Amino acid sequence: MTPDPKPHGFVTKGIHWLSAGLIGYGYFKGLDSVSQLSDPAVLRFEVIFALLLGGLFLLRLFWTKQVAGSTRLPSDAPAWERLASQTVHLGLYASVFGIVLTGVGIALGYTVPVLGGLFLTAMVGAHEMVLVIMPLLLLIHVAGALWHKFVRRDAVLESMTGKLTI
Repeated sequence: MTPDPKPHGFVTKGIHWLSAGLIGYGYFKGLDSVSQLSDPAVLRFEVIFALLLGGLFLLRLFWTKQVAGSTRLPSDAPAWERLASQTVHLGLYASVFGIVLTGVGIALGYTVPVLGGLFLTAMVGAHEMVLVIMPLLLLIHVAGALWHKFVRRDAVLESMTGKLTI
């Protein structure tokens, strides 16, 4: 087995956990109905929140690809593990960007009458689909982290959390 992976830095950890918090918040406070967008304050908040989340994930993507590196998998990690990690992370990014883009599309469809109807229906359907997929990807992500903690014991989880005594 290879030595413990280099821990992620403060910025990477901060972006990761802020992203997790914003995603969680978005799920817990989500709207019950598109008609709630008739309140200008709700509409404004939803658009700003979506743009903030999307901007944070663009920053995260840039930071991990260009500055800090994205993976802490050990060099002896099997090919299936690397593929699974890359696939889940790509799916998480695609889900966030899908939620953001369809959310902004819903706001546009709701506020611009010519975009209503089929466009709005399509945006709501796509938004709801991605909102179902993302928690599944998050569960796989957490399962992978626990796999590294309890099965491989390679400190990949700790590279994002710091040392855990469990």
